[in-house]
Amino acid sequence: MDRVFMDVGSQDLTLTEVLRLVEKIQDENPDTEIFLDGDKKAIVGRPRIVQRALER
Repeated sequence: MDRVFMDVGSQDLTLTEVLRLVEKIQDENPDTEIFLDGDKKAIVGRPRIVQRALER
């Protein structure tokens, strides 16, 4: 299930500011895939899926 980190639709942010926030959140949550969800107008994340075959 996706976790909403920040609602950006209700804020007056530039694209550069949003991308910096995505990078900051990614740095703070390395095991989470962070992305901008256009439908939700939010920065969201979901756990990364590691393929076991690649780890061997």
